[in-house]
Amino acid sequence: MRCGLILIALILLSPLVSSEEIYVPDDHGTIQEALHAALDGDTVIVRPGTYTENIDFMGKAVTLASECGVDLTVIDGGRAGSVVLFSSGEKPDSIIEGFSLINGSGTLDNSNLLGGGICCRNGSSPTIRSNRITDNKALFGGGIACNDSSSPLIAGNTIARNIADEAVGYGGGIACMYGSSPTIKGNVIAGNLAGYFGGGVYSSLGTPLLTDNIIAGNRAKSSSWGFGGGIFLVGDDLSLNMIGNTIADNSAARKGGGIFCWYGISLTAKNTIVHGNDAAHGTQIYLGAHFDDMPCSLAISHSDVEGGEGEVYLEPNCTLDWDAGSMIDADPLFVAREEDDFHITFDSPCRSAGDRNAPGLSDLDFEGDPRTGLFAFPDMGADEFHTHFYVNGSVANGNDATAVVIGWPGTNPVMVITGSGVRATPDSTPFGNFWLMPPWDHRVHFNPIPDNGARIIERVVATGLPAGTQIPIQALVGTELSNLCVVTIE
Repeated sequence: MRCGLILIALILLSPLVSSEEIYVPDDHGTIQEALHAALDGDTVIVRPGTYTENIDFMGKAVTLASECGVDLTVIDGGRAGSVVLFSSGEKPDSIIEGFSLINGSGTLDNSNLLGGGICCRNGSSPTIRSNRITDNKALFGGGIACNDSSSPLIAGNTIARNIADEAVGYGGGIACMYGSSPTIKGNVIAGNLAGYFGGGVYSSLGTPLLTDNIIAGNRAKSSSWGFGGGIFLVGDDLSLNMIGNTIADNSAARKGGGIFCWYGISLTAKNTIVHGNDAAHGTQIYLGAHFDDMPCSLAISHSDVEGGEGEVYLEPNCTLDWDAGSMIDADPLFVAREEDDFHITFDSPCRSAGDRNAPGLSDLDFEGDPRTGLFAFPDMGADEFHTHFYVNGSVANGNDATAVVIGWPGTNPVMVITGSGVRATPDSTPFGNFWLMPPWDHRVHFNPIPDNGARIIERVVATGLPAGTQIPIQALVGTELSNLCVVTIE
């Protein structure tokens, strides 16, 4: 009752604010024109298509969202600057979601090009979620740059194949500089390249929070300064936490294939997989001291590090707190590593091996599956073993899709359902959960879940469908309904 009275009082005291939905290209021909017309609180909805533009949010508290998602809605920067610019002190209510952002070349700032895909500067801290940020270039932050105390929420994005100058660049996927401390959560940061530092993520003089990310296949290229294939962290006596990440198959030409720390960084890592990385020194992790001054430290527990303690390189005066009782050195047993599939199998030694009391432990993994309950232990890495359905790779015309159904071994039946009858969550009835409503467009039964907990399905989508067709698919695994997966025919 008291909460209700407070709510009524707040409504009476607050000014009435109306919000509007603005459609592109219906109401305005370009996205930038729509942003010019929008007022704080408005939502700009973009229809499917490719828009060759460079977008500036101009400090507005506006939600910019695609109508049909990343597969069908592209903003092409045309190599004419950052695809998206936040430069006017934007706050979390400035939101961009659901776009493919390509062909950005960065914003000029003090003679440096920042943020090929997205540039956040001048204390701008927007919300960047559920985008695909690929094939962009800059000197700092091929995919995303955060500069001058800009601390956005970067969540649920795919940040891939971006380049921070092949010769001398910093942060192929993400670069954070000068007091910028973004929350980097639940992203796939893969296949990015930096010349010097941080193939996947570069952070200098800030305290980013990295949780539940897959950071894989990134590279720091330079033969003289190729440091931190996956992550490069440099600070002035700063403390950072990394919880629940998978850092795999990254490479650095010189130091720190997976993680490189320098100049006074105190890093705490929990529930993390560091595996398959490569470097001349510090194959998995490298702790540097900057000429014996400002040494780094690492406290690591409940994690899987390939090669164990021996693969953490320590410069003089650096320290390692290795919780031997909770650490493992074992193959994580990913579902299909060769296909960049870093979900863990039922047999993985990382399953239920994490710390449920880790500071900042998320309720959800990188793709939205729940972490464990009160009396269970979370998994190591970005993925939590949980009933799930997903498709690997793109679905092009004439090609079959390869999908995976995750579930407990032996579970039967396994049924994949497509079409308008699919729902994201079941309806509860007095007789149990009701998952589907007729008509069922298509349903196929498969053999029970195998011992490793991953049923590979070679064909789940009919071929010959027009490009742009979107198909909802779910799996019914025993009595549990998986997530809803929308497959787009390319």
